[in-house]
Amino acid sequence: MKFILKSILIGMVFISFSCQKEEESAEAKAFDAQMKQTIQIHDDVMPQMSKINNLITELESEKEELESLEEVNTQLVGEHAAAIADLQKAHDIMMAWMKSFSSSFSRTEINTGLQAKDKDSIKAKVELLEMQYNSAEEMKAAINFSIENAQKVLAKQSL
Repeated sequence: MKFILKSILIGMVFISFSCQKEEESAEAKAFDAQMKQTIQIHDDVMPQMSKINNLITELESEKEELESLEEVNTQLVGEHAAAIADLQKAHDIMMAWMKSFSSSFSRTEINTGLQAKDKDSIKAKVELLEMQYNSAEEMKAAINFSIENAQKVLAKQSL
């Protein structure tokens, strides 16, 4: 009888650990999927950084040209200045996001997945990644808006 009770107890402990491993594995898989999505946002937006720099240069040049005319169109000069400020802000948002992201996750976590083992650490990392993902979406929106706005302002000049 004692043998049966010990066997049942050992079996229950084994099942308990197995269930915990499956739960952690599911969280790790979710973390990995979220990490890939977050990195993809960065990878999609990163090439636009040179576009932002080029647009800033072009807008600054046109703004100086507008300011040198006898009849200065202050509205158009103001639109150029606002577009430049938006582009610079988007650039700064990207730089701040990259710094925050790289300080939140190790290179190993970024490249190969979740490294935390205990449940609290896993939960904290998953929550942190969710915040970083949302922040990346906001960064992407800011960059896309600033580029579109700058292109509209430049298009006005050529009309």
